[in-house]
Amino acid sequence: DMMTEGLMVFTNDGKYARALELPSNKLWRTYRIRVHGRLTVGKLRAMRKGMTVRVNDGIAGEEPSKVTGKVVKYKGMKVNIERKALSKSLSQRRGTKSRGQRGGGGTNTWLQITCTEGKNRQLRRILGSLGLDVTRLIRISYGDYDLNTIPPGLAVEVPVKKLATMKKQGPLFTNEGEIAGKPRSNKYLDGVDTHSTRVEWVTYYS
Repeated sequence: DMMTEGLMVFTNDGKYARALELPSNKLWRTYRIRVHGRLTVGKLRAMRKGMTVRVNDGIAGEEPSKVTGKVVKYKGMKVNIERKALSKSLSQRRGTKSRGQRGGGGTNTWLQITCTEGKNRQLRRILGSLGLDVTRLIRISYGDYDLNTIPPGLAVEVPVKKLATMKKQGPLFTNEGEIAGKPRSNKYLDGVDTHSTRVEWVTYYS
């Protein structure tokens, strides 16, 4: 997905790469996502519980009547709200209104979402089905690999993380249905320039 930012993991070990991708290994994948639209308690509950979404994978240019949307089932995800801000146009309109008077428009909300399936365009499809437009999508961790403060365009050689250890991160939810663990600390700054830059390879020696 060329519109996704953040962490990418490269390896020349095909078997290891396949193990990282397999949904059955349930590796945690964590993203920061900025969405625009009305986020409600019901929508948060649906994402945490799991959803069935009808998606359209028809060939571009095909007659709409010939395109049959398939149904994809998604398991529950860990969803936390990082912060919510009024859209610029809405805040400007509210600035001209009396206190307590409401205007139209929507809000931009930053979410932190952790999933274990990694299905094709999973987050965009789920959020889109809830009427939420994804305006930024940043992968901040994959298993035990973390983005931390690595800037865009920089490649860092790191030791291999053991698959067995990553698989022991546990379930996303407790037996009582509560979200397990705390949100990952976020060090990826909003103001970072995300334009393409020259890739630099850095080797750390222990």
